[in-house]
Order: sequence, then C-alpha cells, then structure tokens
Amino acid sequence: MEEAIKVLQHAEVVLMKKIRAMKDGKPKYAASERLNELRMAIHILKTHGELDMMMAEEEDAILVEQFTQHPPQAKA
Repeated sequence: MEEAIKVLQHAEVVLMKKIRAMKDGKPKYAASERLNELRMAIHILKTHGELDMMMAEEEDAILVEQFTQHPPQAKA
C-alpha cells in the first residue's frame, strides 16, 4: 500500500511541474483534472490504510473481550 502511495505522490509532483510550465488553455485544465484525480486516489489509499489499522485494533479488542467473558476450557 505504501509503495502505491509513493508512486502516486511522485506522479503528482511530476504533473504539478508540467502544469506550471503549460500555458493557459484546455490542456492545462485537463491536466489539472488529472491532478485532482491523483490527489483523490492518494487520499483514498491513505484513508483505507488507516481504516485497516483501526479494524485490526478493534478486532483484537473484541477477541480479548470474548476470551475474558468466555475463557477456553480444556477437555481431558
């Protein structure tokens, strides 16, 4: 996930440099739209990564609670 974010951030920087060099007009607006799409993709990936970490922490808490309320019993 981190590698994808790094690649998208690099593409964002490259596209920003290209936009700065362009003259005003239709190509500049099209590139600006692509830049916005890249930024949205980066934001989505970062949010997804944060949600994954939160879900893993929550899952651990649920397991601890379950084993506290219903401890495992050995059968001999």
